[in-house]
Amino acid sequence: MKSILSALLIIVGLSGFGQNDKYQFYLDLNKISSDLIQVSLTTPEIKTDKIIYNIPKIVPGTYHIYDFGQYAMDFEAFDKDGRSLSITQLDKNRWEIENAKMLTKISYWVEDTWDANVDELVFEPGGTNIEKDANVVLNNHGFFGYFDEMKHLKYEVNVTRPDNFYGSTGLTTIKTTGNVDQFTTDNYMDLVDAPIMYNAPDTLTFKVGGADILISVYSKNKAATALEISEDIKEILELQKDYLGGTLPVDKYAFIIYLYAGASGSGGSGALEHSYSSFYYLPEMPAEQLSGFIVRVAAHEFFHIVTPLNIHSEEIGDFDYINPKMSKHLWMYEGVTEYFAGHVQVYGGMQTPEEYLGVIEEKLAGANRFKDNLPFTEMSLGCLDEHESQYGNVYQKGALIGMCLDILLRDQSNGEIGTKDMMAMLSKEYGKYKSFTDDKLFDKIAELSSPEIREFFTKYVEGKAELPLEDVLKRVGVTFKKDITVKEITLGGILLSYNPETQRLFVADMGNVNEFGKSMGYKTNDELVAVNGVKIDISKVQEQLDDFKKNTKPGDKVEVVVSRKEKGKLKEKKMKSKAILVEKKKKYLIEFNDKATEKQLQLRNAWLGQKQ
Repeated sequence: MKSILSALLIIVGLSGFGQNDKYQFYLDLNKISSDLIQVSLTTPEIKTDKIIYNIPKIVPGTYHIYDFGQYAMDFEAFDKDGRSLSITQLDKNRWEIENAKMLTKISYWVEDTWDANVDELVFEPGGTNIEKDANVVLNNHGFFGYFDEMKHLKYEVNVTRPDNFYGSTGLTTIKTTGNVDQFTTDNYMDLVDAPIMYNAPDTLTFKVGGADILISVYSKNKAATALEISEDIKEILELQKDYLGGTLPVDKYAFIIYLYAGASGSGGSGALEHSYSSFYYLPEMPAEQLSGFIVRVAAHEFFHIVTPLNIHSEEIGDFDYINPKMSKHLWMYEGVTEYFAGHVQVYGGMQTPEEYLGVIEEKLAGANRFKDNLPFTEMSLGCLDEHESQYGNVYQKGALIGMCLDILLRDQSNGEIGTKDMMAMLSKEYGKYKSFTDDKLFDKIAELSSPEIREFFTKYVEGKAELPLEDVLKRVGVTFKKDITVKEITLGGILLSYNPETQRLFVADMGNVNEFGKSMGYKTNDELVAVNGVKIDISKVQEQLDDFKKNTKPGDKVEVVVSRKEKGKLKEKKMKSKAILVEKKKKYLIEFNDKATEKQLQLRNAWLGQKQ
C-alpha cells in the first residue's frame, strides 16, 4: 500500500514537472541598440489552441488612448524545441498565436516612447525611455503584456543591468543576484502599477508615518539632487501623514523623478500616480525653483494612495487594457485627490486661510472654462471620446465637489467628520482587494452619512445643477459673489509667461494693459528682474507678487526693473510710476465674512484646521 501510494505521488509530481504557472520576462539593459531593447518571455502553460497576447491600448491614470503595442516589433513565438509558431497581428496591440499549447517562449523588440516617430507622443510620465548607459524608464505596460484571461497569474521580471545602475521602484518584492534584479508581482495590474527607473543612483530614503519613502532623481546636468528635493517632499508628507490620522497606509512609497534638459517631447510635464509610487517628468532647474511645483504635484499624486489604491470601482480593480470601461467617479479619483492636495496645506498650516481662499478662486476660474451643465458622472464615462475635451475639469470642478462635500459633512457632524474621514470609512469598507459597484457608491456614502448628501450627488454630480457654492460657503462664514467689479493694485494688466532658458517671467501679451501698465512703459518680451528692489525669485514669484499687491497703496512709488533687448543686446531698464487702483472685473470673489456667527466660525475652524 505504501509503495503504491509513493508511486502515485511520483507520477503526480512528474506530471506537473516543467509546467509554468507564471510569466517570466527577461531584459538586458547592457544590450540596447538604437534605443531598442529585446524582451523575452518564458510563457505560462497555455491550454487553448490559439491565444492572444496583449500590450495595453490604455492604462489607468492616463485617460487617453496611446496604443503601447505600436512600439513592439519583430514579434516571434517558439515551442520548446525552438521552432517558430504562426503569428497574426490583429491590430496595434494584439498578436494571435497558433498551436498555442506548444508555446514556451515569446520575444520582441521594444522602442521607447519618449522620442518615437509617431503622430502623438505619449505623455512622458506614462511612457518609456531607453538611453544606453544613461537612463532607462520601465513603465511596465510599455514593455510587458499578458494573454487573454490570464492577467491574474504571477509575474516575474528579470532585469540584467549595468554594474553602476540602480532600479528605483515602489515594489518591495525584489531579489538581486549579482547584476540581475528580479521583481515579482501577484498579477499584471500590480506590475503595471509599479514603474522602475534605472540609472546611476541619486537616491535618499527616510521614514514618515511608518512608511519607507524613497526619493530617486535623474538629472543629466545635475541641476537638482534627491537630497535637495527631499526637503520639500518630506514637509508635505508630514502634513499628509497628520491629515490621514498619523500613519500612512503603505509600507513603502517611491517618488521617481526624471528632470529633462531642453524641451519636452510631448509639450507637457507633470506626473502619473501609482499605488506605491509616482513618476515625475519635470524640467531641469535648481531645487529651489522646482519647490512650489514639486509640493503641489507631489501632494496630489501621493494622495492617490487613498483612491484608487484603497477605494476603486470594478472598472479600475480589474482594468480592461484593450477595451477600457470608464468609471463615473472621476469626481472622487481625481477631484477629491486634488481637493486634498490643496486642503492639506491650509489644514496643516503651510498656507494661511486667506491664501487658501485664493486657491478656491483659482479652481472656480478654471472650472469656468468647461461646460457646467454637463453632469460630472456623464463626463467621466465619456472622458475617452465624446467628452475628452472636458476631462481637465476633474482638477477644477472635481476639487470644488470635494470641498462642498467636506463642508456639508462637517455641517452635519458639528465639524467632526469631513471628506477625509468619509474616505477613511470607504477605505475600511472596501480596501485594495475589494472593488465597489459603480452605480452603488453614492448610496453607500449616503448610508454612511445622510439623505442630504445623496441629494447633493443627485442634483450636482449626477445632475446638471450648478454647485450651490453660495449656500455651502455661507455655512463656514465665507461670502461668495459672482460677476463683480473690484479696485486693486496691479502690475499693469500685463500677461506674464515663463522663459525656461532665462528662468524669468516675461511680458507675453499687452492686450489688456491698464493705465498703470501704460505709464510704466512695458514692452512685449520684457523680462521681470525686480519689483521695488526685490529680485524676482521664480520659486516664490506668486508670493512676491501677492505681497506687492497687498503692501502697495495708491500713490506709492513703484519701480520695476526689466531686462529688455535693444539693438540686439540685453539691457536692464528701470521703470517708475505711481501706483493706482485699477477697476477689474472678477468672475468670482470669495472673502471671509467678518460678521460670521459663532456657529459659522466654529465650523470654519474645523474645516480649515484652525485652533479655536
